[in-house]
Amino acid sequence: MTQQLNTLTPSQDLDFIFELMVGPTRMAVLKTAIDMKLPDILETAQEPKDIAEILEVEAGESNLIYFLDAMTALGFADKENGTYTNTPFSKSYLLTTSPTYLGGMVDNISQMQHRNLLRIPELILQGPPKVENRNKLDREEKWKESARHLANYQKADMAKRTASLISSLPEYSNIQRMLDLGCGPGIMCMEVVSNHPTMEGFLCDMPPLIEVAQDEIAAAGLESRIHTIAGDYNEIDFGQSYDLIWTSQTLYYVKDFSTMFSRIYKALNPGGLFLSLHEGLTCERTQPSDIVLSRLSLALEGQDVSFEQGEIASYLHEAGFYTIEIRIMDLPFGPSELIIARKSR
Repeated sequence: MTQQLNTLTPSQDLDFIFELMVGPTRMAVLKTAIDMKLPDILETAQEPKDIAEILEVEAGESNLIYFLDAMTALGFADKENGTYTNTPFSKSYLLTTSPTYLGGMVDNISQMQHRNLLRIPELILQGPPKVENRNKLDREEKWKESARHLANYQKADMAKRTASLISSLPEYSNIQRMLDLGCGPGIMCMEVVSNHPTMEGFLCDMPPLIEVAQDEIAAAGLESRIHTIAGDYNEIDFGQSYDLIWTSQTLYYVKDFSTMFSRIYKALNPGGLFLSLHEGLTCERTQPSDIVLSRLSLALEGQDVSFEQGEIASYLHEAGFYTIEIRIMDLPFGPSELIIARKSR
C-alpha cells in the first residue's frame, strides 16, 4: 500500500522517493514474466541454458540471467546453485495452468490503469480526450473479455472473503434466496451458496457476462441451485422475495440511484439484507491513496466512477432501509467500504 507523506519521518522521506522510482521496474518485471510465460517454462526447465533454448535466445544468457535474478528478487522465482524454480506465489498466480492464474487480469487492469500515464501533462492542459469505444467502461464486450480473468481473481481471493463475511451475519442461517446484482462471472455468489445447505442463488448481469457465469455454474455442478437473469439491471425485472442482495464493484453503471435503490428495497423480503462493497473516497477524494492512484488514468479521460464514503449509504436512507452499518474492509486493491443495510420486518 502507498504510504502517505504526512505519516513519514524525515529519514523515511528519501526511502519513499526511491520506492516510487523502482515501482515501474517491478511492474515491467511482472509484465515481462507473464508475457514470456516464464513461470510455465520454469516448470520444465531450471538451467539458464535450457530456458534460453526454449526462448530461442540469440545473444547469450547474460541478460536472461539478469532478468531471472530480478524475478527472484521480487519473489517470483527461487534461485539455488544457479538454477531457478517457481515460488508458491508464481505457481498460484502466474502459472497459466493454475485455476487462480492472474496474468490475464494483470494485463486487463494494467491497460486501464496505465494507458494515459505518459500523457498526463497533455491531459491536464487539454482536458479529457475522446475515449475509444474499445476502452469505454460500459462496453459489454469489454467485460466479457475480462470476465474469465476476473473469475480467477474471485476464486483466488474475493469468493472466500465474501462467503466468510456473509456466513458471519446473524441472519445467515435464514437466508434462502440471494441475488448477486451485477455478478460478473458469479464466483462470489457460487461460493456463498455452496457453503450454505439450502440457499438458492440468482445471478444478474449483461448477457455476455451471464454466458461466462453459466459456464462456471456448470463446471461447479450448481445448475440446480444457481439461476441466471440476463440483461441491463437498470431495465429488466431482477426478481423479488430475496433475503440478501449483494453488489460488489458494480454500481458504477446505475442510471438513476434513487430508482435503483427503491427497486432493491422492494425486491427484499421483510428483514432482508442489502450488502454493497465499493470504494469510499475520503479527504476530499484524495484517499485511500491506492484507490485514487489506480483510477487516475480513467479519471483523466473522463471515466471517474469512484464513490465517496457515505454516498451509497445516503441513497439507502432515502430508500427506507431500517439500519445501515458501514465497515472498512482491507482488500488487495485498497480499503473499501462495506455497507450492510437491513429492511425492517
